[in-house]
Amino acid sequence: MEAVEKRAGFRPYCCSSSREVYIHVKIPAMLFGALATAALLAACGGGGAPSLPTTPPATGGAGSPAVSSSAHPATVGDTFAFSGSSLENDVFTYPVGSPFPSTSTAAKVDENVVVTASADPLGAGGTDFHTTTTSVGTTATHVTTGDSYYSTVSAGSGTNFVLNAQQSVDDSKNNYEWVYTTPQILDELPETAGATWSNSPAGSYSERDADGAAIVRMTNADGTYSEKDTFPTGGMPSMNFVVAPDGSGTWSFVYFGTPYVVSFTAPSAGSISVSVLTPTPAPSPGATGTPPPNPPTVVAVPSAWFSPSPKLYQESDAVSTGVTFPSTCAVPSTFGTSGNEIAQTITKIDPILGLDEVTNTTTYTAQGFGPVCVAMNDVQTYYYNFLSDTIASTGLGNFAGTPQITKTYTQTLTLQTAGTSIQSEARSTKSTTVAPISTAIFAADRTAFQAHIASERTQARTAFAKMFLRFAPTLSLGGKR
Repeated sequence: MEAVEKRAGFRPYCCSSSREVYIHVKIPAMLFGALATAALLAACGGGGAPSLPTTPPATGGAGSPAVSSSAHPATVGDTFAFSGSSLENDVFTYPVGSPFPSTSTAAKVDENVVVTASADPLGAGGTDFHTTTTSVGTTATHVTTGDSYYSTVSAGSGTNFVLNAQQSVDDSKNNYEWVYTTPQILDELPETAGATWSNSPAGSYSERDADGAAIVRMTNADGTYSEKDTFPTGGMPSMNFVVAPDGSGTWSFVYFGTPYVVSFTAPSAGSISVSVLTPTPAPSPGATGTPPPNPPTVVAVPSAWFSPSPKLYQESDAVSTGVTFPSTCAVPSTFGTSGNEIAQTITKIDPILGLDEVTNTTTYTAQGFGPVCVAMNDVQTYYYNFLSDTIASTGLGNFAGTPQITKTYTQTLTLQTAGTSIQSEARSTKSTTVAPISTAIFAADRTAFQAHIASERTQARTAFAKMFLRFAPTLSLGGKR
């Protein structure tokens, strides 16, 4: 756990000074789904995009370099530079008053991208855009590396630019991987005013942490998922999570040899029931027969914070043309002052964590240069507080059913002229000029942003486990705290 707490800085879930002795490992993130959280970044209409391979190479084969008949193709060795900033705000609105002050943390972000011919270890195929992200805050500097694998596919009279898979490694040596069942459409070319589309979240997410913990999560097209977390040491060797289409969910695990199931019902009559099922008690000495099984222990009945028959995942993507670049992007004059806008909104519900998440991404593209700025805003609202640190907290935690913690993370990245170059054999002469049709911003933005969200959810999961470690002994005795 210690490694996670240092890595993510998730204040509401790691500020407790106590350290549980029952389990010694970090509980990894349950993240997959956001995973379309990142931008639908795109080459601007009329300028064309680098023609990435339309057919992914065989599993395990080398990614093919981008090739194009465009006057400005992207190819192996091309480099792109981006800079911008991030801001994270944490606001605590516990119903009985917050023990924590609101916080705000800013950082300067620099990202460098290089197009490589590296093989795709995830088996999805495509061209590899390798990123190195440096985030400099007031108290710490973090470096994250990533690889995104892209392809282009024919779609009607146009072309779709898609993401097949991606991976990221943070400076704690924790590994994150996403593979999409259906490649994510990032842009439909040529861009047309009023064009819309959406993506399915279906796919797999896996995490391998430096301490030996691991996670495998499978997400379905409707946002439901099943997940297994495993740990190398401690009294809780693994945990399993399942979320159903109606919004109900279960968290099952074995705690020092004793199985438990924490269940969350679907919303009904304006409320949700949270209960714990403990094992059937052992027979008393000299007794005959098997004791009746324990009934579920209801530990909370929070107000329903999402509607019955919920949509656990929703996404919308739309294109607008003739949009002036906002001053917050600080787009270099080389790229002009206006272009197209690609707006993406993703909403997700996790009934087990009590999490409602909304991610808005706006990408600005310039004629002849492609994406030049992307602005992202992710808002995570937690309706459950697993710290049990308020007077209203009982049992497993404070299941208020109203917002208790709101975490907002924003990031803006802009393509820079300095540090960006094309070294393309496909051109009549080599050039170190500004790189047009910069598909690299897809990689620059998506991997680092998703890794940050993965770390945030890791902290929520860590608190979830800590909460039960405090509560389990009382359950073992058949009582409630």
